[in-house]
Amino acid sequence: MTDLNSKLETIKSNENFLEKIARYIPGYDGYVNRDNARELDIMLRNTLADKLDQNQTRLKNIVLNLSRSGKLFETEGINRLDKKLQQCVAKFRSAARGYSGAFDVVKVKEDKLNKLYEFDSSLLSVVDSITHGFSELESASAGGGDIGGKSSAVSASLDELLRLFDDRENILKEI
Repeated sequence: MTDLNSKLETIKSNENFLEKIARYIPGYDGYVNRDNARELDIMLRNTLADKLDQNQTRLKNIVLNLSRSGKLFETEGINRLDKKLQQCVAKFRSAARGYSGAFDVVKVKEDKLNKLYEFDSSLLSVVDSITHGFSELESASAGGGDIGGKSSAVSASLDELLRLFDDRENILKEI
């Protein structure tokens, strides 16, 4: 939570003179804080999507390694991993922002936005673990070893990430 507050303070410190004056308008400060929290969440989700998307190169290398070692029949599982990976990236890029405009009937409170940001932040370790799994899979395919177990583990991790991301929707429904 302090991480989020420090980032919000950094954004506030970069505001121009008119934006600082506007903070004295009753209710405006909370609205701007909510908007900044939404922007931070979008930046975080895009970072998560970018980290996941970088695994596309590893997948291509895995297919190339399997092809070189005469194990093309094993690429079917890799194609399924590719589809799951693309699904995860798409979910992060298109996820709901927790947005409510100034005149919307249902207002998204700042504490809920903070909860959403914290949840998305917790997914960083999961995404790092998935990236590590793809690296191990790439190494195993380069060495000509059996990739079945590592492929299953990465697939299960992607399934878990999709499940966790569905939990994010529950946070939004609480709002």
